[in-house]
Amino acid sequence: MDKNIADNFSKLAENMMDSMKKLQTINEETLQSLTSQQFKTAQEFIKTSSEQMEKLSKSKTVEEAVTEQTKITSTMGQMMLDNAQATMAVLTKGQKELENLISTTVKQNMEQKS
Repeated sequence: MDKNIADNFSKLAENMMDSMKKLQTINEETLQSLTSQQFKTAQEFIKTSSEQMEKLSKSKTVEEAVTEQTKITSTMGQMMLDNAQATMAVLTKGQKELENLISTTVKQNMEQKS
């Protein structure tokens, strides 16, 4: 009986360590994806801002300046929306991976009890 309890405890500890490693991997991948997404977005913002400001500085009339400013605002708004959607996709993927990990871990622990 004591050996059976010790074996079950050992198996539970092993499963818990495996789950923690998988959790760490999910968190690292999510953080890496988010960081990459943010750097990409920052680069796009800088490039687009620079291009738009150059066009704005070459405007000869108030109407041209207003038109360029409108383009800047529209472009930046779309970029912010795209960034939010990309960020949500990364977070949703991470959430699904965590849900799968929890489901698998609970199932393994329930099977071990049997």
